[in-house]
Amino acid sequence: MLRRRTIKKITRIRDSVGISNPCGNKKMKKLLLAVILFFTFSHLFADFNDGVLTKFVEFNLASTTTRGIERYNTLYSVQVGAIHHWGEGTLGIQGYEDSFDCTAKAQVWFPFTNWYFETARIAIGCGGVYHFQHYKTISSEHDYMLNSTFRYQSESGITISFYGGYAGKATKLDAIKDGVSWIYDDYPELGMVIDKIWSNGFEIYFEHALNDLYRYPVFCSPHYLLGAAINLDSGLRFSTDVSMRIVDGYAASPYIDSLILKLGVRYSF
Repeated sequence: MLRRRTIKKITRIRDSVGISNPCGNKKMKKLLLAVILFFTFSHLFADFNDGVLTKFVEFNLASTTTRGIERYNTLYSVQVGAIHHWGEGTLGIQGYEDSFDCTAKAQVWFPFTNWYFETARIAIGCGGVYHFQHYKTISSEHDYMLNSTFRYQSESGITISFYGGYAGKATKLDAIKDGVSWIYDDYPELGMVIDKIWSNGFEIYFEHALNDLYRYPVFCSPHYLLGAAINLDSGLRFSTDVSMRIVDGYAASPYIDSLILKLGVRYSF
């Protein structure tokens, strides 16, 4: 009797630690493999990006010409953000005589959809954007979108990003007291950004997208942006760029809707 009890006790202890259970061994092996892969990819990611949380604050002064909602206005904007090897986020505010904008956007990189080569990295992630605009006493709009991003980044300073998704817009017509005061739309989001930074800190960048940080037209009014910047060792970055929005940009009769010249200064820490 005593021997049977001892054998049962040993068996229970052995089963609890998964020694005699093949399924338990398989689960433990899978868990161990997942942990090893996770820390391996995290280590590679941290080596490529230094694993450092970079925060920044940026101020912009812009002047507009031609037509568009901002025409012949001076635009003031400030952005704060953070960049980490798991993701990045930005919060921005823009104001001028007739309008006020606020945008919040975030991007998360999937841990196991990052491929590493000797001199480059390819990453896939997803993100979201929320934008609010109040235009005098005429209207206000809410834009919300989800997107996916594909990014190529090389150690030579070249970054190429493609992103696409879907968005919705809810516009409140404050000027209309009676009748329908809300209008709802949905539209796709597409964009491409190319950036190159040289070892001396000089940078050029180009963007072609359906939306920018503070403007979200329903569709077919793409904007083009071309800029240059200088990055200093102190964390300061001085930039200048010109952006142009074209209405009916993919149709037979496109025309320039707005042209914006912008100066910016950013401090990263």
